[in-house]
Amino acid sequence: MIPKRMENSMSKDVLMYQVDAGDTIVCVSDNWASFAEENNWAGEIQPNDVVGHTLWRFIQNEETRHLYQILFKRTREGNPSRPVTFRCDSPGERRFLELKIEALAEKQIKLTSRVVRTESRPEVNLLNSKSSRSTSFITICSMCKKIKTAPGKWVEIEEGLEQLKIFEAEDIPQLTHGLCEACFKESMQEIERYRSLTPPGVIAS
Repeated sequence: MIPKRMENSMSKDVLMYQVDAGDTIVCVSDNWASFAEENNWAGEIQPNDVVGHTLWRFIQNEETRHLYQILFKRTREGNPSRPVTFRCDSPGERRFLELKIEALAEKQIKLTSRVVRTESRPEVNLLNSKSSRSTSFITICSMCKKIKTAPGKWVEIEEGLEQLKIFEAEDIPQLTHGLCEACFKESMQEIERYRSLTPPGVIAS
């Protein structure tokens, strides 16, 4: 039986979790809940209750989900993936992370997120899960955390809030996730790199 908690004697800036062959979360590191709380976890499921749920329940954007599914497939086939860089910001901090994906026995996968660096900033209410919300939406990039202010235009949150005059609103918009053009292009390049390594006669999904 796999324990629901993984011992994590490393830095609090290293987060680990593990999924089974069906991509269901089977265990998380002992700092999982505290890390989620620091990043204003806003999921319908509490951080301590994620074990037993599929990972894809927590990745909203279809393109991001597809990229990770391809990386998982590649890893399970014995082709190690390069670390994935992404942002996981809290209201008062920009966090630059790196995700390492490793194959385990029985097609399970271990994921290790490491905080590479952080930048302090004045608190951004848009990222505070307790902030009062309106019925409108703002799209935020799942990978780089820029927000969309116009078709094809993505900027850092602070600049976007000023452009959209959201600071003047009584209630702030809800967040929906997507991929900006730059991150989408990088994701497609990663997928193409995977396909170039796929043996002849094998179809990469």
